[in-house]
Amino acid sequence: MTEQSIGALALKIVDPWKWWQTALKDPSKIGSKDLPVHDSDPQQGYFRVRYGKDKPFEPVAIWNEDGVWLAYRSGREVKAEDIWTSCCRHPISHAAYEAAIDGKGWPDDDATVAAQVKPPEPGIGDNSGPVDEAETIKDQIEAALKGMTAYDKITDDETAAKALSLRNRLNELSGQADKIRVKQKEPHLEAGKAVDAKWQPLVKSAKAGADKVRDAIGSWETEKYQRQQAALRKAEEERRAAEEAARQAAPNAEVIEAPPPVAAPVEVAPAPIRAAYGKAASVSMKTVVKDVTDWKALAIYMSEHPVMQDTLRTLAQRALDAGRTNVPGITTEQKAAVR
Repeated sequence: MTEQSIGALALKIVDPWKWWQTALKDPSKIGSKDLPVHDSDPQQGYFRVRYGKDKPFEPVAIWNEDGVWLAYRSGREVKAEDIWTSCCRHPISHAAYEAAIDGKGWPDDDATVAAQVKPPEPGIGDNSGPVDEAETIKDQIEAALKGMTAYDKITDDETAAKALSLRNRLNELSGQADKIRVKQKEPHLEAGKAVDAKWQPLVKSAKAGADKVRDAIGSWETEKYQRQQAALRKAEEERRAAEEAARQAAPNAEVIEAPPPVAAPVEVAPAPIRAAYGKAASVSMKTVVKDVTDWKALAIYMSEHPVMQDTLRTLAQRALDAGRTNVPGITTEQKAAVR
């Protein structure tokens, strides 16, 4: 016999309720050598169990009567050996057990959640007409949202547990609503996909062709502009060269008022392109970023822009989430993240 088995036997001999009483006072000891847990080796006491994270807790009572183990789950007889390892880590007081059996819920229940997840009584709703799922879930969500006022300020662990129950219920209702939304929308999506499959290739191919022609026109207009700029620069260089040559040819000549200079070529805005078919296209010259030569200088220049600040804040948080501790220019704090 192992040391743990001996400990468990000693507990039963001294006081059959001792295991449960100790677990009730300090649940952290459950599973330790002080409060061992073995399959098919139940202990007397009151517990609760739930099968599924979104299911409500059910009260469980286990005791030994004349050498025979008895167990009841929500008033239904079950095998103590089968339910033991599922419920042993959730001991409850006898008063909590009695209240749950009477349908009064649990001390750590949120009232709204308890009311919504309570199994319907037999016969209720059997003769009711068609139920609008959206209206039912809407009513439950509205009731749950009203219950949020109880948790505007949380000051103890018990209230936090109740608030978590309400949060879980709201997430559950959100998931239920989304599943129904997806299910009801699916036939329309399939019909929409069929329409897209027929028409989108035509839309995309024609648009791609139009964009390719637009880009070719843009390349020509850019080339024309560059030629114009080159002509302006050349004319200006020739004018300056002529003036310099004149000064060098007659350095001692009498200075007289120079005649008005010959007008140099003037930059002309691109003219609209007019087609024989369809609308005309306007053309304008736009300065665009060709390349970044100094990222730090650019970042400093843009650092006052709200978009840049949001981006930097996001990147800083990502660095912290990745374990970086040397991010400059920020202050940090420890904040609980509830998931």
